[in-house]
Amino acid sequence: MTPRAFLRGLLGSPTPDERGEARLQPLQVHPGETVGVVLLNTGGPACPDDVEAFLYSRLMDPAETDWPVPAPVRQWATRIRARRRARDLQRAYELIGGSSPLSHHTREQARALERRLNDRFGALTGARFRTYTAMRHGQPSAEDAARAMAEDGVTQVVLLPLHPHYAGTTTGSSLTQWSQMETAGTMPVWPTTEVLEYAAHPKYVQAVAERVDEGLQRFPREVRHRVQVLFCAQGALQGRVDKARDPYCCLVHATVQQVMEARAGHDPERGVHVAFGEPLTSGRALAPEVRDTIHALADDGYDAVLIVPISYVSDRIETAYELDVVVREQATTAGMVHFEVTNGLNGHPLFVEALAECAAAQLLPHTQGDGAATLVPSPLVALPRHDAALRSIRCDSCTFVAEPCDWSGEAAVRVPAPPSAEAA
Repeated sequence: MTPRAFLRGLLGSPTPDERGEARLQPLQVHPGETVGVVLLNTGGPACPDDVEAFLYSRLMDPAETDWPVPAPVRQWATRIRARRRARDLQRAYELIGGSSPLSHHTREQARALERRLNDRFGALTGARFRTYTAMRHGQPSAEDAARAMAEDGVTQVVLLPLHPHYAGTTTGSSLTQWSQMETAGTMPVWPTTEVLEYAAHPKYVQAVAERVDEGLQRFPREVRHRVQVLFCAQGALQGRVDKARDPYCCLVHATVQQVMEARAGHDPERGVHVAFGEPLTSGRALAPEVRDTIHALADDGYDAVLIVPISYVSDRIETAYELDVVVREQATTAGMVHFEVTNGLNGHPLFVEALAECAAAQLLPHTQGDGAATLVPSPLVALPRHDAALRSIRCDSCTFVAEPCDWSGEAAVRVPAPPSAEAA
């Protein structure tokens, strides 16, 4: 689906409330069926020559940029903007190897997830799991994923975003594109279920906490006690978040609180901060921004900071260049002596396990009293929400308070590690 076609068919990027619960309900799966789990992600250019097309697609996406102009005018203006901005972005990609590492990591995550789903849930459900990747602004596209699923004989589909925190600009845009393709008849219409967020999944949280611990080890021993941890999330426009009652900001802060609570037993006094990157287009952004927070920490006398990318689950241009190069330079200029950026989750086993449980939660095994259904996580719609009154980490500008699903009571979450991991 071209950016122009998407724009023409768009009725509005839906929020979770507007989508309703129809696509959130679990699907009943029978033995012998093939379940396609589609990992949704933003995507990135495969080489510098692809940068302009990548930018054009993103700038044409009304979920990211809202221009009240006719589509032909928008298309013309967007091509000019993409051409101008491509030069700087091409140089950035050249500095990190010439292409986006996102695609590589997403493929690795898909392969690991497919193995884990079949190992842990294949026998329980009687189904065969196949994983696919669908990049909103890159390759492989949603069309590519749909063609591959048709060839593989997929009978049920789980749409699983590689965005732990729902946002209209990321998860919402990908799900809307998928729905438009179904409506347009450009892909088969399978029984489909969706995962919107997993911001407080214990294994995702623990994986992030481990990345924080790993990052702190990079600092000299005598410095570690004073390192400030700065969680950096993807930027977004405040007006769009408010207008859509988007839970993104709240979900980010909920994850940060869960991570720090997971680390409280061995690092209770650590200074923690949350900031947002710059959005794709100009306008009042979610605050505070990363640059402002870095300068504020330096003004307060801190000289050591660990950056933790919190809404990105893979290393990509935003982490490898914007945080590790641009923000590093800003921090050095501000007076920071020690500066580190954690690795993305990438193929972290706990993160893969969290994804597997999120996907399996959307499937109801067709059992005949063998108890298999009790070994599959509860459907997301059946999970309670975290208590908003218990969350102390939040932004000052929240106009719509939302909490993530609470997986803490799920017995299926606390399972032994795979034998191969225990042996390692």
